[in-house]
Amino acid sequence: MKSDVDVIIILGASLKNTSILSPQSIQNLAKLKELSLKVPVILSGGYSKGNKDDTEASLMLSNIIKRDHDHAFGSIYLETKSRDSSENVQYSLDIIQEHGWKNIMVIDQPLHLYQLKLLFQHYIRLRGLNIKVEFISANPVYGDNIKWWQYSHRWVYFIYLVLCTCYYILKGKITLRDINV
Repeated sequence: MKSDVDVIIILGASLKNTSILSPQSIQNLAKLKELSLKVPVILSGGYSKGNKDDTEASLMLSNIIKRDHDHAFGSIYLETKSRDSSENVQYSLDIIQEHGWKNIMVIDQPLHLYQLKLLFQHYIRLRGLNIKVEFISANPVYGDNIKWWQYSHRWVYFIYLVLCTCYYILKGKITLRDINV
């Protein structure tokens, strides 16, 4: 599907401090550069620490400008309102619907992709959209002690994601209908 991609979504993976991206966010951007597809990109992440202008999305854009002056992709859209994975999906889908894109690629670390798949299935179904989503794994980063639940160890992060997915199920943001077992 890579040749048919209309837009790529890069999810932020928290911030190291008020104005520094986490190593996982940097890995997600590295995967984008590696793919070198000339398509629009949505940088998704509204989380900030302190300075509300330094969101995950805005810091990812700064990273791209600083490191990749001749970036090999198309227009860049910032989604800066989201505070969690569910909102990343919802607000990114708003941009996607606005432009009428049908083939989406999502880049994030491997343990998070299943939860994202369920969230995308849920919101695509709720909105009655005809969209295909491909999930691409960036290299995972573990052991940097940025946040104990996210980077201390892959199994701790896995358990955290299972609990978050259960939370989304309890809140109705993922339904059993979205889970293809």
